[in-house]
Amino acid sequence: MTLTAPVIIQAALNGGRSRAECPGVPISPAEIAEEARRCAAAGASVVHFHAQREDGGWLADRALYAEAIRQIRAVAPELLIGITSLRPAEVPVATIIESLRSLATDPATRPELLSINLGHIVAWERQPGDVGRRTVHYPNGYEEIAALLAVCRLGGITPELGVMDLGFLSNAVTLRDDGLLSSRPWFLLELDTPMFGAGRQVAPATVANYDHLARVCGEQFPGSAWAAHGVGLPTYAVVTRALATGAGARVGFEDAVALPDGRPAESNAELVAWAAAQARDLDRRPATFDEARRIIGVAD
Repeated sequence: MTLTAPVIIQAALNGGRSRAECPGVPISPAEIAEEARRCAAAGASVVHFHAQREDGGWLADRALYAEAIRQIRAVAPELLIGITSLRPAEVPVATIIESLRSLATDPATRPELLSINLGHIVAWERQPGDVGRRTVHYPNGYEEIAALLAVCRLGGITPELGVMDLGFLSNAVTLRDDGLLSSRPWFLLELDTPMFGAGRQVAPATVANYDHLARVCGEQFPGSAWAAHGVGLPTYAVVTRALATGAGARVGFEDAVALPDGRPAESNAELVAWAAAQARDLDRRPATFDEARRIIGVAD
């Protein structure tokens, strides 16, 4: 049997996960680069990572980004690299913009992709000791998103548009109609909460929710491509559905630290290998790096 339909597999290497949750979470540039190399060997064409502390806490560390990107390029030179624009509410968007401009000045440190969530993210997180909840806000206002998109255009970076619910997709239409997005952007469909009632105010990771979001995305942006993921063990049903319907897949410690059978994964590469095997079972194959560039629309 010849597998002809390419699939983009993205590995999200750390993304807020702590070493307490998973000892294998990569933190240092050397660890991130080694995980990226393993993921590329297992079938990933894209990696995504955050600058963060061992406890998963957010960092504004452009030096870590720069060194990690350099080291990834040294061990997997064709791999597409994506970073995040996610930030806590107390951090101004100017901090992200300044870092991105600095990285984009040097081809050795410029990422191919920047993830931009197309709406505010709000979570009601449980307090330590189960003494109630607190509201946590990750802001993404119109002016902030417009500024990030402008930096991407000037820096030769492709936006990866995070869509977590229908409201986020409506925002994408607004941005397109305002001339800030192309008619065929690259999306990440993120069902970024494991269940209804978990406190995260985005669409829960169910196949029905993925199907609905994917259908509307295809209607509003004909010809666009995307990858999809969930969170925790429910991510695997979402990813399998995405693979079966022609979309790309995101796996990795940011989304789940266990394999579908519940066994802890030792590395992101194990999760990539699972996705590659699922794709092959569906008569698809991991995309080459050049194919991933064409599908996503990354500039040469």
